[in-house]
Amino acid sequence: MTHNLGVDVGGTFTDVIVFDESTHELTIDKVLSTPANPSEGVIYGVEEATAKAGTVVSDLDLLFHGTTVVTNMLLEETGARVGLITTAGHEDILHLARAWTPGPLYGWMDMEKPDPLADLVDTRGVDGTISSPAGEEIEPLDEAAVRDAVRDLEAAGVESLTVALLNSYLNPAHEERVREIVAEEAPDLPVSISADIVPEYGEYERTLTTVINDYARPTVIEYLEDLDESLAAAGSSATMNVVRSDGGLMSSTAAKERPVELALSGPSGGVVGAATIASKKGVPDVLTLDMGGTSTDVSLVEGGTPETTRQTKVGYREFKSRSVDVNTVGAGGGSIARVQLNGSLQVGPESAGADPGPACYGQGGESPTVTDANVVLGRIPPTVQLGGRMELDREAARDAVATIADERDSTVEEAAQAILDIVNENMHGALRVVSVERGYDPREFGLVAFGGAGPMHANALADVMDAYPLVIPPGPGVMSAFGFLTSDIQNEFSETYLETETDVDGADVAEELRALEDEASEWLISEGVDEADHAFEYFAECRYFRQDIQMSIPIDIENLRETGLAEIKDDFEARHDRQFGFSLDAPLEIANLRVIGKGTLQGVTIEEQELADADPSDAEVDVSDVYFEGEYYETPIYDRAGLRPGNELAGPAIVTDDDSTVVVQPDHSATIDRYANIEINRGETQ
Repeated sequence: MTHNLGVDVGGTFTDVIVFDESTHELTIDKVLSTPANPSEGVIYGVEEATAKAGTVVSDLDLLFHGTTVVTNMLLEETGARVGLITTAGHEDILHLARAWTPGPLYGWMDMEKPDPLADLVDTRGVDGTISSPAGEEIEPLDEAAVRDAVRDLEAAGVESLTVALLNSYLNPAHEERVREIVAEEAPDLPVSISADIVPEYGEYERTLTTVINDYARPTVIEYLEDLDESLAAAGSSATMNVVRSDGGLMSSTAAKERPVELALSGPSGGVVGAATIASKKGVPDVLTLDMGGTSTDVSLVEGGTPETTRQTKVGYREFKSRSVDVNTVGAGGGSIARVQLNGSLQVGPESAGADPGPACYGQGGESPTVTDANVVLGRIPPTVQLGGRMELDREAARDAVATIADERDSTVEEAAQAILDIVNENMHGALRVVSVERGYDPREFGLVAFGGAGPMHANALADVMDAYPLVIPPGPGVMSAFGFLTSDIQNEFSETYLETETDVDGADVAEELRALEDEASEWLISEGVDEADHAFEYFAECRYFRQDIQMSIPIDIENLRETGLAEIKDDFEARHDRQFGFSLDAPLEIANLRVIGKGTLQGVTIEEQELADADPSDAEVDVSDVYFEGEYYETPIYDRAGLRPGNELAGPAIVTDDDSTVVVQPDHSATIDRYANIEINRGETQ
């Protein structure tokens, strides 16, 4: 009997989900994260979850891991000391960056531009020139200067090395030779070349992305090796795959080579899992809401496919790496509320985190948080134990929120409701960014809510956005870990093209895509994926000629030879018009071509269940007073484990589980569907 396991390390909790391949049962567990050494929390969570599932670590077949190691490293600037070798005369590339300043008006006055991740004192320029656009060698590489630079940087104490030479995306020969010299002169120094990481035009983005890869690499190598050793010591021989920012998977070995692909590892899993569940349910167009302890991630799924972007942003820095298009705000269960000097209420982005956590955790926290406000209002009822084992200190929560009430001269309930209103508005703004501001009408989308805190707030947000049905999947608190189990092995292969529709035809584009497909196939084979399980997706990064607003257009490669580029242009212009409200009378230019190589894994199966009758009374465990709309309502409390497909709930209602609590507001109704999702709609059950 074998099992697959997904584990997601968050800021407050480490979430674990175990799938039994023989019975198709899912077992979930949550343990507190260990920020000082994340692998400790991972191992503890794996051991706890496998025991809870009635199995042992040695029975694990596949292990899927999402990590915030790279995210936190970039936000906190705790990565490695990176050396940079670039073309002579371009040593200041990271300082020059892009002409960008933050808004709103005069926002630049408070801007503190962070130092580059590769310091100028650790940057060396070497002679050697590749021409553009021909990609021919004009000036040979000065190999003696390269050797001197490598020796100098190693002696100075750099921990990793980036090679980013001008025009290497057209001809990588010079970068490849530098890498060979590094292997000769400093064989223990991790090195990345930009032609491997981002083989596309854009000198700054290519250099920055490769530097970020090396900034994270030593720590990621150490972390994954430590985790591999700890899992082996616990008895595991499971194949471990690490979750990429785009929701795909890659081996631990590949992750050590390209850690830049892990920058949004955790959030991507939740979106992929939500998309899988929504598509199975027959609602392919949804917004996703992942509210955890520290932050909230929102995204848009169209046609069952999560929106992706090639511009990943973490903190100040925006770099070229494919990721699920997630918008993040500092709004979580641990977000701290405070009254500002002008009397207004602010919630977040500061968080109480896992230690000491919200006041109700009873671990010494005193600041009022969103979780404390939910406890005060009864949204987290007295019967709930966090994670099924942690008793909540309700008096401590009330005392914490009372500090806000005293400053605002209100009741404790009014203060708690104000905290929820503010945090909900913060999340509403994030949802507008991924929908309204990109030309989508949220009323045409459903909403899938998950995360430890998402199901408590989702009903209020669905009302504001008019995004129904609202779907709360099983195990919402561990949805990212569930999403890992639904992911496939995948990687992206790209090249700069820079051709207009007047210069090339569909056959030309198809030929280039087939060459990239060969590269993708070779990589999948190196990852151990059988050729029968290979799948490919094709994209063109398009823009109007002499414009720089690019859009990623999916391509049906079989149609290219017949329809030429007309289908691509029609799709591009429709997307451009929807987002920007206009189109231009200008030729289409293909800036980059991309192929996504996928290897299918069967980590989890979602099964349909028989419908029971509508009566949910067998699952009712209590009745409690819960505060809604300025008054207390006598509200039934249901244990989600006792609810069956076909059951119907009339709002107000609270549904409790080990990993999350679901709030159904007054004048709303909920049903349990065939896949054990809770579906919430306005008014009568639909």
